[in-house]
Amino acid sequence: MRYTSLLLIIAGAPVMAADFAFTGYARSLDTSELLYVELHAVSAAGTPRESRVVLYGCADGQAPFARKELVYATRIAPTFRFEDARSGYAEGLSRDARGLQVSARAGTAAELRTARVDDRGLIADAGFDEFVRARWDELERGKSLEAPFLVPSRLESMKFRVRKVGETKIGEDTASVIRLSLAGLLGWVLPDIDVSYRHRDRQLLRYRGTTNVRDANGKLIVAEIDFPDEGRSEGAVDLEKWRALPLVSACR
Repeated sequence: MRYTSLLLIIAGAPVMAADFAFTGYARSLDTSELLYVELHAVSAAGTPRESRVVLYGCADGQAPFARKELVYATRIAPTFRFEDARSGYAEGLSRDARGLQVSARAGTAAELRTARVDDRGLIADAGFDEFVRARWDELERGKSLEAPFLVPSRLESMKFRVRKVGETKIGEDTASVIRLSLAGLLGWVLPDIDVSYRHRDRQLLRYRGTTNVRDANGKLIVAEIDFPDEGRSEGAVDLEKWRALPLVSACR
């Protein structure tokens, strides 16, 4: 089953303007080899009920090996859970009466580690997109912003610097390149992440840097992920089908 067929199966029939799906293609920075594919489904976009499911598919297009679920009660710090069926690695952010709790598990046989995190100004996972759009005018004027970004594997947030570093052409579109880098001394040794947003609608077009997907050795993959318009479809999505789709424990 190819990805186009998979999208047709897990999409709903009624059309709802606030629902859509899009696809990302992750490629090696060195060889441009396709490493994996991301399938994103968004329901009730832009509302307090917004939810998303992301499936991470094997490069051969046959099946997903990982899944992430997000709920946007807070725009820049959505709660989420990510699990990779190949290794059993899992991470997430949850909210209860006491506040936010981050969790991480190194593998199927490993213990789930948890810790409380301060939610003041916290940016988590895809909430970075919301942060960029909310602060777009400042970034376009060249302002450098600092904010705490959640690092689940460390069970804590770390201070990152966000700034515009240039513009690029992606297809026919002009995009602003927004850089996320660690503030302080660690910023000298850890790689930056560059995310490109189209000028006319601030839509994400490209991600370049460390991903949350690990290779066979447990090392985080560094990739360039493109999100082309032809991989985007408007219309209702059935998130329950996306959540229920089985994951494979290995890619061929």
